[in-house]
Amino acid sequence: MTAASLQDTAGRKLLRRLAAAWYGTRLYALTLPRKAPLELPVLPDDPWTGTIGNADRLFQGRFVFAGAEVVSPHAAPWSITPAEAQLDVASHAAWAAGLHGFVWLRDFATQGGDMARRMARSLVADWIAKHALSIRGLPWQPAIAGRRLTQWLLASHFLLDGADDGFGHDFLLSIARHTAYLKRASANAPVGWPRFDATLGAVYGAEALGQAQDKMAIHALCAALDTQVLADGGHVSRNPSLLYRMLRDLVALWRFLQAVDPERAALLQPYLDRMAPMLRSLRHGDGGLALFHGGEEENAAQIELLLDLSDAKGKPLTSATHSGFERAVAKRALLLLDVGAAPTSTANVKPHSGLLSFEFSHAKDRLIVNCGASRRMGGNWATALSGVAAHSTLCLGSKEPADSAAVSVSRNEQDGAIWFEAEHDGWRASYNRIYRRRLYLSAGGEDLRGEEIVSEAGGMPVEAVLRLHLHPGMHASLIGSGDTVILKTSSGQGWRWRGMGGVVRLEDGVYLGAAGELRRTQQIVMAGSAGTESLVFKWALTKIN
Repeated sequence: MTAASLQDTAGRKLLRRLAAAWYGTRLYALTLPRKAPLELPVLPDDPWTGTIGNADRLFQGRFVFAGAEVVSPHAAPWSITPAEAQLDVASHAAWAAGLHGFVWLRDFATQGGDMARRMARSLVADWIAKHALSIRGLPWQPAIAGRRLTQWLLASHFLLDGADDGFGHDFLLSIARHTAYLKRASANAPVGWPRFDATLGAVYGAEALGQAQDKMAIHALCAALDTQVLADGGHVSRNPSLLYRMLRDLVALWRFLQAVDPERAALLQPYLDRMAPMLRSLRHGDGGLALFHGGEEENAAQIELLLDLSDAKGKPLTSATHSGFERAVAKRALLLLDVGAAPTSTANVKPHSGLLSFEFSHAKDRLIVNCGASRRMGGNWATALSGVAAHSTLCLGSKEPADSAAVSVSRNEQDGAIWFEAEHDGWRASYNRIYRRRLYLSAGGEDLRGEEIVSEAGGMPVEAVLRLHLHPGMHASLIGSGDTVILKTSSGQGWRWRGMGGVVRLEDGVYLGAAGELRRTQQIVMAGSAGTESLVFKWALTKIN
């Protein structure tokens, strides 16, 4: 897979515009089904739960998607403009994709009860009345239409239970029209996650309508997965959360296909067998995910359920060479190190400059983390959180590492101890320097040591700053001569951090690893000046017994 294969060409964009123009014509609309099926032969079950708090917001007319909120207490804001929503064009498009994608039906289903069912059914009926006959604009982008069809079918038991004949007719007719549209349009979706969403919906529609003889959709889905899932099971974005969300979609479909079409289910099995072990690799001791490249902790119980339902028994990877992660486990300690190059932007997620950043946990305590990312704050926040300073690694001068940086790592193990020697040349062009990081984890898991090296170079000195971001559950105090930090975890465990080779200080920090919620925390900072000689920072983190 090459970066070029994941990017749009001018020709592809032109074909999409032409296809969209054709789909928006009245003539094309006449080619779609005009008679509702009497029933759906099979209906999928949704193994995943939503959030009752999200359903409560919808009841209040607060539509919160992609970090933006639009308040519309009297009607669903299907056609609200960016100006009316007080959003810029890009933010509005992301918000509208969430609205028209209907993933929020899961929140109503989780809340349950007649009121939630009536509200969900009313919103679906209102959408059908306003948009079902006009196959144009953002609501009918193949990716959004595919996501909507998937969610409608997953919620179909909830929506159809007790529904009147009028709703049932309109709902089933719209299912048939979506399926026919996606059979053709899914191939026009941009390569990457949009193609996955579009083809996922096409597969669900074909199976629910009993079109088992049509194999085009499932093969298109596998082709879409081949552009997204790396050989070691990681997601091409290198974002653990996107891996988790894609695996959720696949496991739900796989379970559905196992019941109705085991032969098709077998086509998905190799992806599950690769992705589940990779997801296990990126979990901390508390069950949540590490924060790399825009990821969040996610719900530990849901992750556990996902891995159980996937029925994939592969063990976590120690070296995920395609995804660019190293994993070291010593007793109750876990060290995760990012040793990959910057990913290409393939899922509307800004790539992070986290070269050689790491996270460290002990049992259920997260100690050293990255700052995460926020779905609720864009603009300057998104830029800051994707920058090198928001990661537990070294910053050099005012420049971000080059996206083209070459990264190398060697892994060594002896008598239970594990250590890494890694480097990247992301500042070669801007400062003519190489950054090398050595990390050592003792066999007992209670001694983590680091050595940060900036190579020598002529010219003006440049400031080097090591940042180790602490999880909000940590309390830190600078003591002694100013080179020692005493840490106390949320479980009451004590740790001592000592540094040498630079000026040590504690600074305020932020953490957005839990559903984008901003939490204040602290960071250990070590600063020095890299000149004509190599600059070396050394530090050690030791558990206090």
